[in-house]
Formats: sequence, structure tokens, C-alpha cells
Amino acid sequence: MSTAEAVAVILGAAVPLLVALASLMWWAYRRGEAAGEAKAERKAGERSLAEDKARIRALEQQLGEILAEIAALQPKRRRALQLLP
Repeated sequence: MSTAEAVAVILGAAVPLLVALASLMWWAYRRGEAAGEAKAERKAGERSLAEDKARIRALEQQLGEILAEIAALQPKRRRALQLLP
């Protein structure tokens, strides 16, 4: 077997192996990217939810303050004297 034949046999075996390995690495890279994007979307959703909950708490606090102000501004009702027949 000549050197050229040996090189051809080695390349014939190595090239498909390298192509398969590169394909596997590309697939793993794309899966990692997709997982990273999904994680970023989840984090953004959680952050948005936390911000919305904080807004709700602030609005509830403001509502309580407004109701207290309204109660303070309403005239006090006087009870009728019990002494009248």
C-alpha cells in the first residue's frame, strides 16, 4: 500500500468523524443558546411580575391613604340626644 493510499484511507475515516463531531458540537451550541434565551425570557417575566406586584402594593397603599383622607373630611354625624321624648 502506497503512502497516497494510506493517506486516503486515514482521511476517509477521519473526515466523517470530524464532520460528525462538528455537527454534534453545533447542535449542543444551538441547544445552549435556546436554553439561554428561554432562561432570559423567564427572568424577564419574573422581573415584570415582581414590578407589577410592587405597583399593586403601592396602589393599595395609596387607596388606603385616600380612603383615610375621605373619612377625615366627612363631617361627623351628631347623634340625636337621647333626652328628647
